[in-house]
Amino acid sequence: MNALSVGTVRELPLLRAAVILAAVLLAACSLPGRASTAVGYLEGRATVGPLTPVERIGVPTPTPSPELCGGIGLTVLEADGTTEVARLQLRPDCTFAFALTPGSYIVRLRPGSNIQFSKDLPKTVKVERGETTRLEFSVDTGIR
Repeated sequence: MNALSVGTVRELPLLRAAVILAAVLLAACSLPGRASTAVGYLEGRATVGPLTPVERIGVPTPTPSPELCGGIGLTVLEADGTTEVARLQLRPDCTFAFALTPGSYIVRLRPGSNIQFSKDLPKTVKVERGETTRLEFSVDTGIR
């Protein structure tokens, strides 16, 4: 004789359907590319220059090389100015983007970067939950 009662046999398809539905919903919540509301984003671009000692009228300004952009590092600190949260290198096109927990941060050029100076950094930024904060800054190469 079967150990399952008639009521249990009828409930198994419903239980199986509930488990499958729960698994699908859980998987959908963790799909890559979905924005998490528990974090905010900081993204931006650096304008790097001058790249030549003399810029001439009518001659297009050169763009920074991928190596130059990739050699620029940023440090992100807690609002206290001492606790390091993140380090990153700019992308080859002098942009950056990353996720942070909501809060206030100080962004500065990382010591040891090939670039010596930015009149725009350090800068305090506020990252909001589910929002993107933009930071545009210039970097002086020191070429004169």
